[in-house]
Amino acid sequence: MTRPLSIFLYYARNKRKALPLLIILALAVFGISLSLVLSGAMFESARSFASPFAHVIVIEPNYNKRFTQIDPALRSEIRRNARAANVLPVQLQYTYGLAIGNRVGFPLFGVDDDALPLLLAATGARVIAGHLPTSRADQVALHASVAKSRGLWAGDFIGRDVDIDDALAGKWEIVGILDGETVLNVIPLERVTQRRPASGMLLIPHPGEMRALAAELDALETDRVVIETPAYWMRFLDRVLGQIDTILAAINIVIVVVLSLGVGLLNMIYFRQRVGELALLAGIGFSKFFLLRRVTLEALVLTAAAWLLGMAISAAVYRLLNVWVFEPQGVALNLLNPRAVAGTLPVPIFVWLFSTLTVAWQLARLDPVAVIDRRD
Repeated sequence: MTRPLSIFLYYARNKRKALPLLIILALAVFGISLSLVLSGAMFESARSFASPFAHVIVIEPNYNKRFTQIDPALRSEIRRNARAANVLPVQLQYTYGLAIGNRVGFPLFGVDDDALPLLLAATGARVIAGHLPTSRADQVALHASVAKSRGLWAGDFIGRDVDIDDALAGKWEIVGILDGETVLNVIPLERVTQRRPASGMLLIPHPGEMRALAAELDALETDRVVIETPAYWMRFLDRVLGQIDTILAAINIVIVVVLSLGVGLLNMIYFRQRVGELALLAGIGFSKFFLLRRVTLEALVLTAAAWLLGMAISAAVYRLLNVWVFEPQGVALNLLNPRAVAGTLPVPIFVWLFSTLTVAWQLARLDPVAVIDRRD
């Protein structure tokens, strides 16, 4: 037998009231999740930029303060550090990869030919196509994720001569594709410096000494060099990405507040349309607490269903985007992550809370006798 006070029976009889709210809230959940998932993919790509610096340390002159070489005394002090297994000359160059259609800079480590195996071993990178570049020609090896994001592979060319947006001067052939958790890109040192002395130093620590080596170098008080340790890059990325996150959070808060107010006002209208039903229930003995619980459950069911529908829409759209757009570029949108879930949950929670408070305020002022008298 159908329960006359069933929440689901109420929605079945009032589809015109429930469906607009359901669709609006579901689309709001989808919109917020889209902004969070897309920005999360960009953030992940940006952080992969710094992944080599979790295994090696680069020290460069502080070009911003017009230093072009590392002070000889400081260079000698760094070379004497017993925690470094290898101290190698390095010259960083930069190219770019694409993340959700946006260019993200990636370093190319310019090292000597005989230093390439040491760098690959330190970072856990491996060659999966082609071979490592040599100083005999203008060649590079790119990480697979960087190459795929630009639709490139072994045999293609990069550089400003073929792509005006590329920061790397000249025309360089991709002769190797690297893979591994570390996004490593390499280029022959001699071809970059034209046989001039390299301005930077690359430190490969002994096993288990990375944290201690980075701490000792971070403690050096000098503005003549830039010491690119994991802490240096994490501070930089946290500052830049944190600003973007703050803007997104502010936008999403505004969306949630506007939705809460809008749905709350609609619920007040719907309450006034149902005031006769609720007054009759109160008149035949149902307590105001029971009525509030019923209306609260109605709002809870609606907002929870809207959140689930919004997440289902998001999952379907992201699956299509992955297949058609992002997976060929080496990127995957993932809905089931703490960022997306935490960012979308405030929609049903605050909408439900505000709806409940507005209805509770109306119920507290409800006079069943007066309403029934007016109906008569």
